Amino acid sequence: MSTMGTISLGYEPKPRRYHYFRSSILVIHTIAWTTPVEDAWKLNFSACAPNGLRHGGAGYVLREHHGIFKAARAEPLPNDFSHIEAKLVALNLGLQEAVVQGIDYLEVEGHSPYAMELVIDDEAPLAPSIRPIVHKCRKLLRQFKLVKFHPVAAYANRAAAKIAEMATNETEIQRWTMEPPDEIAKILVDDMTGYWESIYN
Repeated sequence: MSTMGTISLGYEPKPRRYHYFRSSILVIHTIAWTTPVEDAWKLNFSACAPNGLRHGGAGYVLREHHGIFKAARAEPLPNDFSHIEAKLVALNLGLQEAVVQGIDYLEVEGHSPYAMELVIDDEAPLAPSIRPIVHKCRKLLRQFKLVKFHPVAAYANRAAAKIAEMATNETEIQRWTMEPPDEIAKILVDDMTGYWESIYN
């Protein structure tokens, strides 16, 4: 078992966004992928809380240092899960996958800074409903030599968010290795090569 060196919560590196104005249209070009530190893999996680129309869902995407897809999972969640519980479950599942893959260095991205802060801060007050899952995450973190956390905006976490959304339509766990599902394959490419959005004023 490795002894973890450092956990940090930082906002660098940031995805790159470029804004262009064409007449009354704002055009945004985004490159969401940022290369992790040398030899590190990247884990993106997300979750959807249940509502009146669907159950909850948790998802993650794991990529190696150069952005090559390694694994993803979509897991439906019970209707009594809160949003923060769902996020923590997604993070826990992703950390489990990283341990199984034998990774020593990991960078974690998600658009839920609060979930990240809970697992990093040993002094954080924990509600009884989330205490067990937070402790599971902390135990998993001790399996790595180095873990860095990067809170990112939702636009930089689209692949994991799509996996979580897919989980809300599933009745069983879906897991992919080596080859991503069609629903996120284009997102993974766009993250690295860039994608365009048009916003009309």
